[in-house]
Amino acid sequence: MTPSLPALRAFDAAARLGSFRAAAEHLSVTPTAISHHIRGLEDQLDTKVFDRIGRAVVLTEDGQRLAEATAQAFDILEEAVRTLNQRSRRVVRLVAGPIFTARWLMPRMSDFWIEHPDIELEVLPSFQPGELAYDNVDIVIRWERMGEQRENAIKLLELSPVAIASAEFVAARGPIDEPSDLIELPLMHQRNHWGWLDWFAAMGVPVKNSLRGPVFEDANVLLRGAAEGQGVVVGWLPLIDQDLVEKRVERLFDETIPPTHAYFLETRSFGASRQEARKVVEWFTRN
Repeated sequence: MTPSLPALRAFDAAARLGSFRAAAEHLSVTPTAISHHIRGLEDQLDTKVFDRIGRAVVLTEDGQRLAEATAQAFDILEEAVRTLNQRSRRVVRLVAGPIFTARWLMPRMSDFWIEHPDIELEVLPSFQPGELAYDNVDIVIRWERMGEQRENAIKLLELSPVAIASAEFVAARGPIDEPSDLIELPLMHQRNHWGWLDWFAAMGVPVKNSLRGPVFEDANVLLRGAAEGQGVVVGWLPLIDQDLVEKRVERLFDETIPPTHAYFLETRSFGASRQEARKVVEWFTRN
């Protein structure tokens, strides 16, 4: 008797992810359900497919053979479903961070629609695009340091760091005359400390001790905090041009620092062969 499709799907997810709990989250079921499917599968096949090591699971030799077969089978099935979906909807799925989506993409959406009214752009938000597995994703846009550009990635937008804060913050905490004055002020960081470390290095300020301050993934949150006088942040030109024009924040110095970060576009294998995805990539590189 052939094992049930749910049991094989549970096994495939656990084999790919190396954990019953991760498989349960991926399939939106309970870990108990995954365990039940695996136990039934092993009983039906009369062989162990996993060795349990604490909370982790490792494929046995028989499990490895089955995992190779299920991975191939489900990939074929998913590709067939994708093909059917593409016939009815010309959808291009894009993964990007929230600030890029809000500050760069959204102001251009009407232009995209005018140029490509037949393409439905579906944007999936992620703080670290490409790090997680997404189904049917055509394009990934990452924010990376300039020296970390990946092979085959297209550079879309170079970003230069500047120190910014609200006028109220400067009035309350100032005067701020030299870049070194910021070492003693409340600093807020995006993802890690590299933004500030790069800024201080470019300004010739040695950082002798570890930088302190809260770390946020979402740059929109940082800009909101800066506008409300919560601290000093590294803003990225040209993404903050409108914030400066509307005086939500102000630059603390007239620094001119060469770009240290950039947004890079990568085309996933699923989208590389699709005409719609190639049109979207072309539009991004022209805008």
